[in-house]
Amino acid sequence: MWWKFRNALQQVHLWIGLALSIPFILIGLSGSAIIVMQSIQDITMPFSISSGEHHPPTRIIAAANEVAPEGKTAELIRMPESSLEPATVQLTDPTANGNQLGDFVFVKPVTLEVVGSAERRRNGAFMRFLTSTHLALMFPSYYGAQTVGWMGVAMCLFGISGLILWWPRKRQWRQALLMKRGTKGFRLNRDLHGVIGFWSLPVFMVLSVSGVYLVFPTTFGDTVKTLLPHESTFEHLEIDAATKASIANPNALTADDAAKLALAAVPGARVHSVQLPPGGDGTYMVTMMPHYAGEGGPQISGFVGPGTEVAAVVDPRQDPMGTRVLDWMKALHFGLGLGIVWKVLAFLSGFLPLLFAITGLRMWQIRRAQKRAAVPDGLAAPAE
Repeated sequence: MWWKFRNALQQVHLWIGLALSIPFILIGLSGSAIIVMQSIQDITMPFSISSGEHHPPTRIIAAANEVAPEGKTAELIRMPESSLEPATVQLTDPTANGNQLGDFVFVKPVTLEVVGSAERRRNGAFMRFLTSTHLALMFPSYYGAQTVGWMGVAMCLFGISGLILWWPRKRQWRQALLMKRGTKGFRLNRDLHGVIGFWSLPVFMVLSVSGVYLVFPTTFGDTVKTLLPHESTFEHLEIDAATKASIANPNALTADDAAKLALAAVPGARVHSVQLPPGGDGTYMVTMMPHYAGEGGPQISGFVGPGTEVAAVVDPRQDPMGTRVLDWMKALHFGLGLGIVWKVLAFLSGFLPLLFAITGLRMWQIRRAQKRAAVPDGLAAPAE
């Protein structure tokens, strides 16, 4: 009974896999290309080694404003993730056209030396092509997104069925987990398909499941809600008296004051960025990151001022498990949240559909050729 089921599953896995290989490959390769394009900004950021105590945000902003083009002012400061990065100050011009994101000035947080600047614009034609391919296979947006969502479901099923077909018999685990040297032909393609498929399965499944969530957030979220608690948490937190007393002028908060108040309300976090209020008077938005999370992970948001109150804190660490799972899915799908290692794994996973399609097709071709060669010539001849 088991072997009949396994043979039937193998046929379904083969033929449906080959039939859907083109959209799978397009989705995977475009996703890898998007990760590369989004990482180019990090690569082009000036390399800056800084060791020592960082200057407060207001001093870094002042250094950026000194070299800012006329009419542009600081809107946001992002603190460096490591000693190899500068602080980034985003400048904006209210009269800029809609395609411009703004100027970025890079400042060493220890010496206040301006080490570079850049002007970035919104996605160009090539990036829009990649995004359209990955999100909708270049179909009209709604129908294309639906198609990609169901392709994500199919990828999840292929991951599960592939694991079932790969599962080794007793005393065959070693050869199932490792590539054998000197193999060629059918055995080489089977090892590439199975061994790489097994070791890459966790990353493949995380990206496939998270892709389904991004396309069907309501349905997926409702499903998660039935299994795990799922709701957003908003908190109003009191600040200790000593921190309040250290604020020089509660009626005119600075970026330093906003960061200090936010950190007092959210222990165990570091400042990621500070969004300045328009005109310098109003509410600051301070985003923070847990110490264990990397760039792009679920952020903690604190809304500070006017005065010494933190109006609200959105802290994903306090959310129920279901909400935290969904928050991390968003980050992980884009190769974010767990550092460079996860980003590289997410990039490489985009090539898996291509690898599986090639090796699966080659196994079928080789096995078909072997079966034909095994038929005697007399039996293969026509009857008349």
